[in-house]
Amino acid sequence: MRDILKILIIVMSLLLGSNSSIAEEFAIEIAEHHIDVTVGFTGSSIVLFGDRRDIDADIAIVVEGPRKDITMWKKAKVMGTWINRYYMTLENMPVYYSYASTIDNNIEDDNIDLIMRYNGIGHKALFTSVDIKKSGAINHLEEFQDAFLRKKIAKGLYFEKPVKIKFYNDYFFGARFRIPASAQTGDYKIHSFLIKDGKVIEKRTQKLKVQQVGVNAFIYNLAYSHSFFYAFLSIALALFCGWFASVVRVRP
Repeated sequence: MRDILKILIIVMSLLLGSNSSIAEEFAIEIAEHHIDVTVGFTGSSIVLFGDRRDIDADIAIVVEGPRKDITMWKKAKVMGTWINRYYMTLENMPVYYSYASTIDNNIEDDNIDLIMRYNGIGHKALFTSVDIKKSGAINHLEEFQDAFLRKKIAKGLYFEKPVKIKFYNDYFFGARFRIPASAQTGDYKIHSFLIKDGKVIEKRTQKLKVQQVGVNAFIYNLAYSHSFFYAFLSIALALFCGWFASVVRVRP
């Protein structure tokens, strides 16, 4: 019931906003601006709704997680021994990435492809928007990139196909992005594009926070901020559990 009320509020705000803001070509809102990670967290979703004024314009939405440097290694046989020899480092790479688009991928349009790459829309744009450091991997770049995508897709952090944008009428639309339980906490960004004739008419960026709360957050912060006390409490708890089990154990 609570989720339905939130969706109704978003729909009303979009409709009122579209009537009052004539200069704006489109509006977009997120149902929840935070995702709480608790004990037993099994994943969640990012739900958003939008409204466009031009029915001939395309919509593209990109959801990306926190960015960090990612290094991958490739083994090679050296003097009869397999060792890590080649590597590629993707600097400032999003740990989570998903996108949605109404652009037909079957249409060969260099302008559309260029605008998607330039704005970081789609998997092809991922490796053109980050700096790449490599050692002896000049001939293995595509192999590294394919391996990176396969690994992320297998973990549910990247998605092989774009999310479907659902239109409720010619103007009002919505989309749902899945956040797996393995997703990293931090600030997520939602980039929304209104595209027409291969040009971005408007672009919006919104933030969403994925954070640990409750007991899960306490344990996480204790482990990383006070590692000594965390180790001490873990050992003490293990000793106490062992002692308690020996006391209550029923002996024949």
